[in-house]
Amino acid sequence: MRPETTFASEAECSLIVEQALYVLETTGMHFGRAKALDVLADAGARVDREAGVARLPRELVESTVARLPRTVLLAGATPADDCLLDPGRIHFLPSGSPTVTLDFETGEYRPSTLEDLRHSTIVAGAMPPVDILWALVSATGLPDDGTLLAEVRAMLAWSGKHIQDDVVAPWQVEPMLAVIEVVCDSLASYRERPRFSYCCCTTSPLAVGAELLDASIGVARYGGPILVYPMPIAGATAPLTVAGAVVINVAEFLGVATAIELAAPGSRQIMGVGTSLLDMHATTFSFGAPETALMCATGVAVAHYLGVPALAPALGTDAKYGGIQAGYEKALKGLIVAASGADLMTGGIGILSGAGIMSLPQIVIDAEMATMIHRMLDGAEVSAETLQGEAIARRGFKGDYLKEKDTARRMRAGEVFVPEVASRLSLEAWQAAGDDEAAAAAARVRELIAAADARGPVLPAETIAQLDAIAAEAETLRPAT
Repeated sequence: MRPETTFASEAECSLIVEQALYVLETTGMHFGRAKALDVLADAGARVDREAGVARLPRELVESTVARLPRTVLLAGATPADDCLLDPGRIHFLPSGSPTVTLDFETGEYRPSTLEDLRHSTIVAGAMPPVDILWALVSATGLPDDGTLLAEVRAMLAWSGKHIQDDVVAPWQVEPMLAVIEVVCDSLASYRERPRFSYCCCTTSPLAVGAELLDASIGVARYGGPILVYPMPIAGATAPLTVAGAVVINVAEFLGVATAIELAAPGSRQIMGVGTSLLDMHATTFSFGAPETALMCATGVAVAHYLGVPALAPALGTDAKYGGIQAGYEKALKGLIVAASGADLMTGGIGILSGAGIMSLPQIVIDAEMATMIHRMLDGAEVSAETLQGEAIARRGFKGDYLKEKDTARRMRAGEVFVPEVASRLSLEAWQAAGDDEAAAAAARVRELIAAADARGPVLPAETIAQLDAIAAEAETLRPAT
């Protein structure tokens, strides 16, 4: 007995796709000076090179996107760390890479550092519901295009989970391939078990950065899975309506996905649904609004209608600290997006203020929320064993089900969710303990970081030295500014 929820019918998904194809064929998409324009022109697109715009025939888009696989492997250091994007499974990951950290020891907001990234990798990597890693912060003080190798090194050193990040410039492709050969032994091994995947964000409305697209194609040719991540803002860079915002999101995905697949045949791609909402009163964009949950859930339905896996922000909030607003926005949006069947759910674990602030205790709290969502969507088994008619008849009016051996067996097997952060103590016991959920989460953070520091990195020192050498060599490849 599993909950079943539908946010968009096949007919509604078809209408959205039809509109997206119409937009791509009539208005087109801005690719700038991307090398992919040549490939699109050769395939039959109408290319205006001076404007950097390609208008894509619907037949070209449909036939190209139809080749994309529904199942995508995001490999970890070992098969136990793998994340398989397969129908019917949901997975959580952090994202956002904010440059601001809420220091839980001082209560102050401050610039994020590489040490924050190391700590957040340790904590998120230890959370069972976190299936893959994205840099939870972007370290300040580094060049805009200089964070990739530093982030990858930190995450590889402290966790064995799959890593997703941005390759933002073509010059970064060669160093990343060098990292792949060190970590995965060979490029052939990486193609079989891709340890890294990459994000290609669009620039709404209907555009993508030329260098970012070329870099994404560069890694896709070696088997790197690509998250194509539109981030339209309803009311600003997209129509205010849920359906209209999703049309922009779908059109941007289809345009970029077509370019990548034509330039890198056999590519593995994920459709991102990164819609947000312009708050007309605060003049800010909102990740926690209920409409954003509906946009995400509808976009996921369209992705699955197209036959591709989907990523959508789930545990998003506009709150600036881990209080009441963060709790209800994250929980409600998280449950809605998870119920839509999103393959990957991001936009939230450890993140506050949309994608603007990282908090280490929030990682622990959000992981507990994700575990609860998993439990609710798992539903309940209805069978001769679980109906317990014989036990009910035997116990009759006395109760005492604690005495049933099956009660203890099922508790040990995980029949019932047991919180680590939330408290179910009596008032008196809770007062005696003296800790609320924030304090419990902070204590868990300290415990995990101390244990990791005592253990040391998960990578051998020789491998870390090789990665450091690649990073140093990469500095010579960075274009002069």
